[in-house]
Amino acid sequence: MNTLKSAGHFLWLVRKTWITRVARLYYSQFGEDAVLREIISPTCNKGIYVDVGAYHPIKFSNTYALHKRGWRGVNIDMDPIKIEAFKLARASDVNICAAISSEKAVKQAYNFSKYGLTSTLDPETAAAEGQAPVSVRDVETTTLDDVLEHSRYSNQEIDLLSIDAEGHDYHVLRSIDLERYKPKIIIVESVSFSIRDIIDSEIYKHLEKSGYRLISWTHISLIFRVDRSTIFRFQL
Repeated sequence: MNTLKSAGHFLWLVRKTWITRVARLYYSQFGEDAVLREIISPTCNKGIYVDVGAYHPIKFSNTYALHKRGWRGVNIDMDPIKIEAFKLARASDVNICAAISSEKAVKQAYNFSKYGLTSTLDPETAAAEGQAPVSVRDVETTTLDDVLEHSRYSNQEIDLLSIDAEGHDYHVLRSIDLERYKPKIIIVESVSFSIRDIIDSEIYKHLEKSGYRLISWTHISLIFRVDRSTIFRFQL
């Protein structure tokens, strides 16, 4: 009897150690949406997101999991082919082809493949690729404020702002009036690789001054949440 109990315990331990599955499903490149699952109440099935540098409607998307839950919002990318994909897969969102920066100007956009991760307005980021871009074209930049002003989400508070602008992230962040749109959670890509560099970065200083706190760091994505003194529409 003791032998059977020991064998049963051993099999149970084997199952718990190697066989029991742990849900690890996420769509984001570095698991950002898995972090969001821990921040946003599972009962929150309505919300507004704004995704700048959205790239793909599903793959590496910080907003697709929320979209599946019923959230809707604005997806922005400066590559027309990527917005075509969003219009195909997420037609209920507002999908806009635009190059976002802190000012309206003509800048050069560097692309390294027809549908790739690295499309940037930042010359240093382009140079760091170590290869020649497949195309360089002039684009007219606009601000995030201007895009939102002309969307159906004008003057509405944002629940999630995601920025992945390949080295141009701070300029995108500066282009939105945080007081007006009050994004509750902000995900922004950072090129800093140490906590000291992050704390000294323009992104961190700008958001801390605006009442945000860094709550998570997944590889090159920083996740900020507005100070808890704010009343949220959903549990945080």
